[in-house]
Amino acid sequence: MSERSVYLRLMAEMYLRGFDSRLMAEKIGVHYGTLRRKLRGQSPLQLEEAMRMKEALQCKLPLEKLFEKQGVTI
Repeated sequence: MSERSVYLRLMAEMYLRGFDSRLMAEKIGVHYGTLRRKLRGQSPLQLEEAMRMKEALQCKLPLEKLFEKQGVTI
């Protein structure tokens, strides 16, 4: 199983703002392991969680762009 996030743009925005997964989990109020599963696409990401991440990053990108899944084949 891959350890890579399916949300590459989100990860880039986090990196640019000095966020790691632990800090993001703390900012949005979820357990670190839960956030990692969501970022890998192993658990569903809720709209409210996505909105809290966007707000924590103070990102101007639309949610659709920030959370566009990449590298996923069905």
